[in-house]
Amino acid sequence: MTRTARRPLLLAALALLAAVCPPPARAADSPAAQWVVVTAPAFRGAVQPLVRHRKAQGFRAVVVQTTDVLDAKQIAAGDADRLRRHVNQLCRDFKGPSYVLLVGAVAAGQLDDPAGKVAPALRGTVSRMKGQPSDNGYGCPGEGLLPTAAVGRFPVRTAKEAEQMVQKTLAYENDTKPGEWRRRITVLAGVPAYNPFVDRLVESLAMARFDKLDPSWSGRAIYHNPTSRFCVPDEDLHERALEYVQAGEGFTLYLGHSDPSGFWGGKARYLNRDDWATLKIARGQGVFATFGCNGCQLTPGDEGYGVAAARNPHGPVAVLGSHGIAFAAMVQLAADGLFQGGFAGKTPGRLGDVWLRVKEGLARGKIDDISYRLLDAVDGDSKIPQATQRLEHLEMFVLLGDPALKLQTLPADVKLEVSGDVMPGKEVRVTGTAPARLEGARVRLTLERPPGSPPAGLRPLPKEPAEARARVMRENHEKANRVVVETKELTVKGGKFEAALRLPEEAAWPRVIVRAYAATERAEGLGVAALPVVRPKE
Repeated sequence: MTRTARRPLLLAALALLAAVCPPPARAADSPAAQWVVVTAPAFRGAVQPLVRHRKAQGFRAVVVQTTDVLDAKQIAAGDADRLRRHVNQLCRDFKGPSYVLLVGAVAAGQLDDPAGKVAPALRGTVSRMKGQPSDNGYGCPGEGLLPTAAVGRFPVRTAKEAEQMVQKTLAYENDTKPGEWRRRITVLAGVPAYNPFVDRLVESLAMARFDKLDPSWSGRAIYHNPTSRFCVPDEDLHERALEYVQAGEGFTLYLGHSDPSGFWGGKARYLNRDDWATLKIARGQGVFATFGCNGCQLTPGDEGYGVAAARNPHGPVAVLGSHGIAFAAMVQLAADGLFQGGFAGKTPGRLGDVWLRVKEGLARGKIDDISYRLLDAVDGDSKIPQATQRLEHLEMFVLLGDPALKLQTLPADVKLEVSGDVMPGKEVRVTGTAPARLEGARVRLTLERPPGSPPAGLRPLPKEPAEARARVMRENHEKANRVVVETKELTVKGGKFEAALRLPEEAAWPRVIVRAYAATERAEGLGVAALPVVRPKE
């Protein structure tokens, strides 16, 4: 056989070999992230729709059944060391970010089938967390207690609860109907009741966070402290807080005292465990972050209100909070991590990425010595060094929900051009450009003051009579939350819209925000411009 005759046979053989043994996938074809679901046997079927969903999103999905790693005696005793080592190894072996979801009860408690329903929590190792349930170690494949893999939990006890949490997660991620709730924050706060000086310090710290919000976020607040403009009368507190939460938002934050049964409102009713178990959020079942003590207490029989909220099929899609008594200085570090990771710039795509920023805030966040000592003196323990407090709070804070949750975003592709003098009493002209998908959209164009700034026209609270005091408090609360100072309703025509907005004469703010929200029945977009206010020369 000649060389030319052999060549076609050689090419055919190589083609056959390639078909039988395809070349290894290129790095670019490999999954960018790994999703590890650790499930008790009773819930394996319930999580399958979420497994398929994560695979369709491009994750390397790994299902670990607890009984494949632990025996029934280990599960009943809460001995999860082997399971931790297995999960940690999966995270070490994968060259990319990992998200770990535990599905099951934290401990046997009164369950009739612990081996079938428990995905055991680990035992805490530091200070007050020694022997307490903690999921933190599942995300620590290396040394130390700062996790590199985000860990969350569906704290389910029945197949129905598991199915509901899966469906709630899928419904949240698949919600494509336009809605401004995606970029809305609701802040609920209880009076610290330390002393007037420290109470003012706490509020000033909170207001400073508001001023650092990315201007694309809007929000509203209740601060149950009579000295605050965000306060409402005692008799309004429960219903107003419930109204705000059930309206839907991207994030709900609670700052203040609490115990497992609910928020502390002094003599007034705030939101309790029953409220969180039964409230109904029609749309905008966003993330609930509570920085109150015991908000996510995992102890069977005395679980925190955050656990009830996570299980509620009409409640928030995920909850983060503490199992245990959280100290004020550590709460500040955790809250700073949340604000910096979730609201100060571009929001990360997955909840776990925000969660890791909370943990990083606890481990490495900065706090000046004066603030730390003041907060620790009124709500801490001077016998526990700051370094130890950071470690125990790393083990204390838990996430109830899927860390791979894809956070809802609002496309920021509406472009704004603002001309004119940004001065009190002056008019600016706003020209907006919208993409083709928003042709014909209705546009809500607003001029807003910064969310942390005081509004004009606040009235001093009268000491009595009670009716007059309550009336003024309600008026001040409404003014404090009314950041919009002018609104125009427009329509996108030929890809553009245009209008004039006037700054009020009393605009004593460092900046104003121009916001344009455009929406059709199927599409939406946002444009935002933050503009410094120029003061007229004396």
